[in-house]
Formats: sequence, C-alpha cells, structure tokens
Amino acid sequence: MKIYPLSKSLKVVFIFLLMYPLIFSSINIISAQGNNSILFDESSPNFGKFNAIHNIGTYGSSSFANLLTENGYSVSSMKDRPITPEKLKEHDVLIIINQWRNYTDDEIKIIKEFVNNGGGLLIVGSNWGDVDGDQNFGVNKIARSFGVSFANNEIVTNDQNYVFFVNVIEINKFEPSPITANIKNFYYMMATYIKDPGPSKVIAYTDSYTWGDQGYTTSEGVTMSNYKKDSNERSGPLPVISQMQYGKGKIVFIGSSYSFINSIIYRSDGWKLELNTVNWLANNPVPTSYKPADSVSINMLGYQILGMILFSVIVFSGLAFKLRKDRRSEGFHEIKTIKNWKFNALIILNVFFAILAGILFIPINFFLYDITVYSLYDPNLGYTLIITGALFLLFMGVILFNLIARQRLLINYSYFNIVILLLFAGFTEILGDIFGSYLMPVFTLGSLILLIPLALNSWFYRGYGQDLIVEGKEFNRLEKLSAKSLPFELQPFYTDAVYIGEGGFGRVFKAINKEGEHVALKIPKTFDKRAESTFITEVSHWSKLNHPHIVKLNEYKILPIPYIETEFCEERVEKGMKTLEEAVSIVYGAAKGLEYAHNKNIIHGDVKISNILIKNGVYKISDWGLSKLKIGESVTLSGATPQYAAPEQISREFGKADERTDIYQLGTVFYELLTGRLPFEGDISHIYNSILTNQPLDPAKINSNAKPVNDIIMKCLNKNKEDRYSNMGELIKELEKYKPEDETRIFDNN
Repeated sequence: MKIYPLSKSLKVVFIFLLMYPLIFSSINIISAQGNNSILFDESSPNFGKFNAIHNIGTYGSSSFANLLTENGYSVSSMKDRPITPEKLKEHDVLIIINQWRNYTDDEIKIIKEFVNNGGGLLIVGSNWGDVDGDQNFGVNKIARSFGVSFANNEIVTNDQNYVFFVNVIEINKFEPSPITANIKNFYYMMATYIKDPGPSKVIAYTDSYTWGDQGYTTSEGVTMSNYKKDSNERSGPLPVISQMQYGKGKIVFIGSSYSFINSIIYRSDGWKLELNTVNWLANNPVPTSYKPADSVSINMLGYQILGMILFSVIVFSGLAFKLRKDRRSEGFHEIKTIKNWKFNALIILNVFFAILAGILFIPINFFLYDITVYSLYDPNLGYTLIITGALFLLFMGVILFNLIARQRLLINYSYFNIVILLLFAGFTEILGDIFGSYLMPVFTLGSLILLIPLALNSWFYRGYGQDLIVEGKEFNRLEKLSAKSLPFELQPFYTDAVYIGEGGFGRVFKAINKEGEHVALKIPKTFDKRAESTFITEVSHWSKLNHPHIVKLNEYKILPIPYIETEFCEERVEKGMKTLEEAVSIVYGAAKGLEYAHNKNIIHGDVKISNILIKNGVYKISDWGLSKLKIGESVTLSGATPQYAAPEQISREFGKADERTDIYQLGTVFYELLTGRLPFEGDISHIYNSILTNQPLDPAKINSNAKPVNDIIMKCLNKNKEDRYSNMGELIKELEKYKPEDETRIFDNN
C-alpha cells in the first residue's frame, strides 16, 4: 500500500501551518482599520488571565476586547515597558486594568499629556490600591496624579445581597451620565471603592448595606478579609465609578478590575457598562441599541481554535504515518537479545515517570475545584488535567503490564501517550486563555518532560523490537504458554487461531495469516539454547523444499518464541487397515515428495503415518524437523520415532543413514497401512532388538490383499541398506504398476 496520499496531506498541512501566522497577521491588520483605536496596557510582568483583554479564563468569558471589536473598535495591547508617546500615538483610548507594577513619573507625565490632548483614559483599580502603606503604587499612583485615589478596602455586603461570592455585590444606584445610560444594574466582583473621587464625578454607588472591610495578608501570601462589619470601617453607599474631564480628554475611574472585565458572564447590564464607558471616552455617541452579550464573538479564540485544529491535524497525521510505517516494516527487523540490566532499567524508568505523571495530574485537582482557594481555583484546568492524566496513566499501565508480565514493548501505546502530551502542551499554549491558573507553565513543561520515557521506549523498540528477549532467558516464556491458546507474541500476526492438538514437534494451531491464508502453527513444548542451532539448521532445509507432495513451510523463527508456520492441511492419514489402492496412493504420494527432497540432498529421517497429511486429496509429507543435509556419502540421524526407525539409525553396525533410510521408514508405513499394525511392537528395547535381529511377518500373511505388493514392502524393510531399493525412484516405478493409469498421470503432473 502506498503512503503518498498521506505524505501529500502532510505537506499541505505544513504549508498551511507556515501560512497561518501570515493569515493571522493579515486578519489583525484588517481588523485594526476601525474608526477608533483602543490600547490596553498589559506591560506588567505579573499580568494574569483575570485581567487580560481577551479574558476567557476561570471566572468568565467577558472578552472585553472582542466586545469592542464587534462594535467597530480596533484593539491592541502593549506588552513591554515603558509607556512612550510613540506607543500612545494613533490610539484614542488607553485602558489600564489593575497593573501590578509601579509607574515612573515620566510615564505618568506622558499619560497626562495623552489625555490633555484629547485621549481617553480608563483606570480600573482593585483592593491593591496601596501596597505596604505606599499610596503611590500602580494604578493608584496614576489616579492620584489626577486627584483621585482608590481605597485598600474590599466592599463587603450583608448575607441578603450577595451573588456567588460574599464579596460580589449588585450595583443599581447611578447618577445620570452617558456611561450609565440604559443600565439598570450590574455586579461588582472582588471590589474596592473610590476612596477620594477628587474632581471626578461619582456616577455609580453601592447600597447602604455594604461596608469597606480592611484586607490583610496571611503568612501564606493570601489576601483575606474579616467579612464582619466593624464600626470603625466605612459603610455604604460607597462610590465605585467616577468620571472627569481633563483638558481635551476624558477619564473614567472604576474600583474593581474583576467586575469590569468579567461583566459579561455576570450578565445584567455589565457589557453595556463596558461599551458605554469606551464610547464616552472615545467621544462616540451612546448607541440606542446594543448587540446582545451572547452574540459577542471571541475573535481571538476563533484564531486560537484554528491554530489548535491545525496543530492537532499535524499530530494525528504524524501518528497515522508512524503507525502505517511500523505496520509495513513488521517482521523485517532483526531480533536482538537485551541485557537484563537494560530491561530492568526500562521498567524502572517507565514506573518512575508514571508516578511523576500521577503527581503532576492528580493532587492539584483537590485545589483546582475548590472555589474557596481563590489563587488556585481553575476548573477548566482541572478537567483538562484529569482527562489527560487518566488517558496517560491508562496507556502507561498497559505499557508496564506488558513489559513486566510479557516482556513486550507495545510501542503504539507510547505513540498514543506522545500524542496526548503534545495535544496537552499545544492546548495549554495555544488555547491558554481558557485557563486562569498561574501554574499553567509548570504543567506545560511537565507534560513535555513526560515525553522522555516515551522517546526512550521508541529507541528501545527500534533497537530490540516489540518482544524484548532478555539474554539468558530466551526460552523461559515457553513454560508460561497456555496449552490451548495462541501465544500473545503471535497474536498480532494471526487471527482466528484454533487449537488442534499436539504432535511430535509440539502444540499445533490452525490460524489465518496476514495474507488471509489458512495456516498451521507449530510451537514446541520445550526449547533450550542448545537446541537453537539444531532447529535453525534442520528446519531451514524444509524451507528449501517446494513440491506438491511436501507440506510447504512458510515461516519459522526462534525468537521471541520458536515456531513454524506451514500450509494448512485439512486431514491426516489415519491409522488402520486400508485397501490396496488407497495404501499404494498414500505411499506413492509420499515417495514422490521424498524423491524430490533426496534430489536436493535432504533426508527426512522420521517418515511415519502421522507425518503424512492430506490437502485437497493430495498426500503430503510433513514435519521435516529432523531432516539432514546429505554431505558426501552419508549423514547421521537421531531422534527418529522408535517404531519406524531403520537399523542404521539404531546401530552403527548397519552403517550411516542416507536416502535409503527414508525407504525403510516408508516401507514401515506401507506395512502398517495394509496390515493395520507395525512390523515390530512392544516396549522400546524389544522393538529396537527386533529391528536389528528379526524379520517381520510378511504382510500378505496378515492381509491377503497385500500379496501383490508383499515383495515391495519386504524389500524396503531389508536390514541391510544395500538390499533395499537404491533410490526412491526405483520404488516409485514399482508402485506405478499397481496404480490406475489416470491417477499415475495426476501424480506425475503434480
């Protein structure tokens, strides 16, 4: 199967990815061509998700900047310090939201000149108006330069008038102003108030049930409040929004950053307040109709989602490409043994990183869902971590189980985990605005660190393959094999495996290979290092034999477990007395296969009835596991089935085994087919002694139907090789006399 279409798809994806920044920049340029330009100051090193202009983090999806964009404004942000005239140039409104940094006198001077020359300024403060008694810090320093100051007290309300948090209150008392037009109420979150409005006009108040509660900082760095009304604290109504004219420009002071940029999620008229405020600052008329808050599209999020989709396409395309490549190369890599210490190190490494992943993904969730732990509360991150961690640990569990229990490295699960971690890293970076936790970089970096064991798994897989064969323990797994189930090492390559039984070699299964062919799989019951070279040498002879009357050997391996794959034959020759015609057909077919092997200088050495199989009516000789290559004049054979052994296989007095040994054994098969019994029976010592010293009873005396071939059988069973047929061809010619002419022709064509 070609992989070109996938390669072309990858090229298209990569080209599109390269074009993505250009497309994104073009969109920004186009969107920046609105009537009014708004600049957000985000130059604080600690600028958080709660205060970002595209805030879609933990506490809401106000997306202040998108609201403005949808209403005809162009929006940009200033990330680096200091504020300069060049940065303010071409902008109509500067918005400063809870900047956790001090502004220099030069920066404040530039800001005042900007407003004096007609610019609009929105200052959104917080309960951090003063720090350590320093009233000239952050946004409060800028506000004080205009004669206004924010308090360092949170606004607290009674139990009958809060929403969600005890310090989220409803604001519904307004003075007439373009900013408060068409507004009935909005909610004020994490609020401070305007301590001294100075020359500004207060246009929004709390009710009389509120009071300013002095906050304090614990040893853990958490800002707390008493939430108890104290007679020494200032009671409501408290000013929360004021406006003023300064030179040719305008300024709006708002006490709480969180309530303002999150007003859309708190609904009511909060989004109208945001839009009215900027309209007034930009000298635009207040609209008589508004775009509903729910219709505000998050443009930046759309671009981020597009980027995440592209990133996901690349990651999944890479996964598909790798899986296809590995599938195409299965069975072609050289199997190597691995040192025991390397194998143990691989297990320890995966266990260590699985534990690390558990620590990274699980404990933090106790805090991410706890809304009382304000600094860590981030359910979006919690859901992401749980999903990522659960999948990662699941696949790591599968990897470890197979490593420890099966000594098998399932690389696909490492690939799956690589994809999971890359998607997590991409998700947290590209779509980072949906999270509010300042710990996000820790998790992103942690996810990339977790790629280490997966990369090493891939390296081990390339070097040692899927089944890790520990040096010195190569054949230990044979002891663990279930008698009637196909070993898991072979399951990826064979389907529909059915246990057939046991033979001389070992367990036998019927299965379907990857080519869709029915095959027989034979797996030894026991094996050791000493048998390895013998197995390879002897079975390799079988692979060279390609004849209609020889069972075809398709595949054989030593590691990860020794086995052979042959063509599947649906029947085998059963024991019991046969008719003369059937017996001659069976022996003739086997003789044709043996003759072919002898011409290749290969001796079978273990011919017996159970080694003759039937496929589509054709008799085939099987089990060449004891075959020997004839070198010079003779070979040495051992391990033959005792009842079928030739004299030369038992005693050196009769010489060494050669092709005439197979003739003797085939004669024994012929004898058994016509008489229903073997020439010699009894215990092994008696059988061996009889083979060497006694003559078998003529088969014709047992079965008169054997009389025509009696002499052929007895000649095959001569104790001296020289008195037998000199080769298989001579025997075949004798057998042809007793076969129908048409059947002989069929055999010859085969």
